Order: sequence, then structure tokens, then C-alpha cells
Amino acid sequence: MFQRSTTGDQHLPHGVVVASFETYDQAQAAIAKVSSSDAELAGLAIIGNDLKLVERIVGRLTWGKVAMRGAIRGLGFGAFLGLMFLVFVPEAVGSVLVFPLLGLALGILLAVVQHALVRRKRDFASTQQVLASRYDVVAPQGSAGKAMQVIGQREGAAAPTEAQLQSAPPPQQPTSAPTPQAPEQPTSAQAPEQSTSAQAPTSAQAPMDRQQPPAP
Repeated sequence: MFQRSTTGDQHLPHGVVVASFETYDQAQAAIAKVSSSDAELAGLAIIGNDLKLVERIVGRLTWGKVAMRGAIRGLGFGAFLGLMFLVFVPEAVGSVLVFPLLGLALGILLAVVQHALVRRKRDFASTQQVLASRYDVVAPQGSAGKAMQVIGQREGAAAPTEAQLQSAPPPQQPTSAPTPQAPEQPTSAQAPEQSTSAQAPTSAQAPMDRQQPPAP
């Protein structure tokens, strides 16, 4: 059974997510499994994530269905009033039957009038419920490891240490591919030696085709 919180807490429970389920019944079964073991039960919580309002259409409303539903509600209310009147006035047994009949007539009348006012916008019957996309079972840090083992959703995994529960390591950044290096510029020591043939010709290398002066 649900009990209204009297502590006035308006914040979400803090702890470690030990298991996640798709439905509330699965999360409730996990809590029952922890309760049947020797693990600490206090502090566990079920958190529903991504709440959604789901309205399921049952069928089309007709005048007969509307009148029948109004008659059932009115008959029940009239029978309740008749029993209450019988408690305070036990000798009026015959008049008690009047209350169910009055309730029946009043229920049909109210249902028909209400449907006539809204039937252009809403002429179908439906049911509404609030559902969550995921239900997380949260446990305090001190009992998270034991609760995780008892629930057994992560079988084969080692129990987390206290340091792991307090802070998880940050995800590693992907290493970037090595950038191609620019070709090294040749230094002065590695520069190719210039050929001596590129030097200017000396006096010994002067051309020999210069004309000699005539002999006297």
C-alpha cells in the first residue's frame, strides 16, 4: 500500500541505480526479492522516467450506453442513501425502496444531459493512466552492492567497491589519429656539396687560344 510522505521531502532519492526495468511490476518484483533476503531494504526507491499520459479508447458512446451507465451509478447512490435512512429510521422499511428508484431516475437524467452537452466534442469512452518509459531501482551507496547482487540483473559482475559507487571514472576520450609530419628541411650540414666546376675559372684555367705577338 502507498503511504503519503510525512517528511516533506520534495527532491528525488539520491543513490546508485542498481537495476532498470520496462514495467512497474518488474521493479516491484525486484524490491520484493530484496525484501526476502537479508539485504538492507530501507532507502530503496523506484523512480519512473519519462512519464507519459496514455489514453486508451474503449469504444463509441451511444444513448443506450450512456443511459445504462447513469442508471448504474444512480442506483448505487440511491441504495446507499436508503441504507443510511434505514439505520436512522428502522420502522420505515417500505419507504427505503424509494431511494434506489429515485437514484436510478436521477442518474439516467444527469448522464443523458451531460452527454448531450459534450457529444459533439467527445462521443467515445476511454481510460487514462500515467506510464513511464523506464523504472529505475535506486539504492543508497552503502547497500547498493548487496542489492545489485540480490536482484541479479547484472549477474557475473563483481560487486562495486565504495570508491566506484561514489564516483565513476570519466569516459576516455578517443585518441586522435597521428597527424602527418612535414618533411624535414635539410640543414647546412646536410646540404649537397657544390661541384667545383661551378666555380669561376682561375688564371691557370684561362683559354690558351690567345694569339702570341709576332717575333721581331
